[in-house]
Amino acid sequence: MTAPTPPGLAPHSATLTCATCVWRAPTGCRLAAPDGAPPVPVDTDTAACTHHAANLDCLVCGACCREAYDSVPVLPTDPVTTTHPELLRRDGDWVDLQRVPSPTGCGTRCVALEGDGPYRCRIYEDRPATCRDVEVGSEGCLFARRRVGLTLKVRG
Repeated sequence: MTAPTPPGLAPHSATLTCATCVWRAPTGCRLAAPDGAPPVPVDTDTAACTHHAANLDCLVCGACCREAYDSVPVLPTDPVTTTHPELLRRDGDWVDLQRVPSPTGCGTRCVALEGDGPYRCRIYEDRPATCRDVEVGSEGCLFARRRVGLTLKVRG
């Protein structure tokens, strides 16, 4: 028997379960947890919610490089400082990647982001540590997706 859908989550397809979703962490559902909070425990047989995602594709998403963040700090040890110094913005000791107006008209996006879906980072191999830290499905990824409206905050 399938466990009931956790409170706050709309029912989804009866053939999908939380166990098959990319937002499921070993300790529960990252999507259902408030930002920065531990995942909400769910039974592996719980029916999937409307935000179920089988996988995430950075080339389709690009949220972390788009309007989600206002700055990408660059450390002196990041390769981009020597390979692409023309892309850096300096303000005293603060160094980050330049921002350019977003094609959506809402905010700015990273100067190294190319395309409008699919997206591509033109400095991917030399990207700053800040970018490397945002892994697919991580809290930073989820936060970025929420900020650009790709994933809704369903609880918290």
